[in-house]
Amino acid sequence: MKDLHHSCQGESHILSNKVCQDSSYSSTSDTMSIAIVCDGHGGARYFRSDVGSRFAVDATKECVQAFVSEIDVNLFKNKPFTQKEALSSEASSNIYTKDTNVDKALRQLFSSIIYCWREKITQHSQSTPLSEKEKSSIKADYLSDFEKGIGIEKTYGCTLMCYVYTAHFWFAFHIGDGKCIAFDDNGTWFEPIPWDEKCFLNKTTSLCDSSAIEEFRYCYCGDGNNPIAVFLGSDGIDDSFGETENMVNFYVQILKLINKEGLETAVANIQETLPQLSKIGSKDDMSIACIYDEESLRKKEKNLVGWQKRNIENQLFETNKRILKYKEEITRLGKCDLRNQKLMIDFQYAKQDLSKAFELKHSLANKWNKISEEIDGESYIPYNDEIGWEESYIVESESTDANCTSTPPSNEAKTNVEDTPADNTNEACYENSEEDTVTGLEVDETIEAEEKNMTGMKDKDNNTAEKE
Repeated sequence: MKDLHHSCQGESHILSNKVCQDSSYSSTSDTMSIAIVCDGHGGARYFRSDVGSRFAVDATKECVQAFVSEIDVNLFKNKPFTQKEALSSEASSNIYTKDTNVDKALRQLFSSIIYCWREKITQHSQSTPLSEKEKSSIKADYLSDFEKGIGIEKTYGCTLMCYVYTAHFWFAFHIGDGKCIAFDDNGTWFEPIPWDEKCFLNKTTSLCDSSAIEEFRYCYCGDGNNPIAVFLGSDGIDDSFGETENMVNFYVQILKLINKEGLETAVANIQETLPQLSKIGSKDDMSIACIYDEESLRKKEKNLVGWQKRNIENQLFETNKRILKYKEEITRLGKCDLRNQKLMIDFQYAKQDLSKAFELKHSLANKWNKISEEIDGESYIPYNDEIGWEESYIVESESTDANCTSTPPSNEAKTNVEDTPADNTNEACYENSEEDTVTGLEVDETIEAEEKNMTGMKDKDNNTAEKE
């Protein structure tokens, strides 16, 4: 097994001179492989979350190493892949499943991690007085609580995600946002850890919650069905890609680069790419960690490439549906009296939408051709379909139809998130993506920048932490 990890300061933190609050770790040994990603909360209440995320990594390393060395491997023997939601989610559905010996052992592990983390942050709070910078920039209420030892967990609040692989079993667990993506032997990706609906918009579950032990969700497997690669990414990563498939495609590119040019080159490209991704995407800190089976990856790369091809084919199918819809709309409006201003506006928007759809189709077709060449070599046949490559579709007004009605102009004519980043100030970065490369790793043009505005948002309860 091999591993990689990297964390980088987000664009918004660079501009505001705020430290990176993410932490990540990975290692591989004879006994186990482990990857960890922790994301410190960005709100003013969590003013030492960067320290908290580092301590969460340290606590998790210590506790997992002890767990793996002491656990009876027969506990996981022949256990099929199993997912468990957070206990708080099970309570809402009144379906409780965490009653096996494996569940009890993992709960003890999570309890140990929470205890170890709280010990570390308490010791740090007592040995590290408030700095002059903290005193001048943090609200008086937060400073007063800190000095009284009240709500220390909040001060250091962070999320935690971890994947552990051994020769006999593997498991993964998560509290908070971000995503874990795994790839099986067939090149199919899946999210092994169940999602928690409490992680929504600027809210997330957290190690600092009073009910943290109930909020861990996890998965495990002991029957030999091991993923060939598992990626952990903080929310800064998945918030930068619109659909999850776009993030998955980014991870596939990393795996292909590892196969082609080696781990060292791949890590160097990640280090260059993540700051650019943050700039045109979420603006947030970014962390990534990965464990992969080097031998299986070499053998199964074509399966990953095959997934990329199918993914592009699905996008082409959806794009063709839009093209047909726009053509139908243009034909309908072309039969109307276009001296009517509203109808003319609809007509022009429909033509713009059609033009953008064809532009996207050309880009997707070029990617499909590139992937097909990887699979089939020079014998590949360039992409084509019955819809064709018509660049314009102009219909002159033929007659006045009394049944013509105006329809609201499509949002795509104004801002098509599948073609253009939401942050239109980053045009130079978008032009890079049109060339399909950003320092060796492609950053798909479907990236959606999701600026997080926390103005006026407050921590509503003690069991859901507020993000920046």
